[in-house]
Amino acid sequence: MIYTKVTYGYVVQSIDSETGDCVEMQFVPDGRVERQDDAGQPIGDEACVELQNMERECSLDMVQP
Repeated sequence: MIYTKVTYGYVVQSIDSETGDCVEMQFVPDGRVERQDDAGQPIGDEACVELQNMERECSLDMVQP
């Protein structure tokens, strides 16, 4: 099954005041995670525990534009 893992949080951006360019971006998760099936419906808690145990670490690193 392919499912979507939604990690809530916020983005911190560092902007160069002389050029207006974004020089660094970082995603900061706030700990809330939701898993959804391919129809966008939430996956139940019991199934989420099983899925969470199978998930490999996925980087949250962001690439500057």
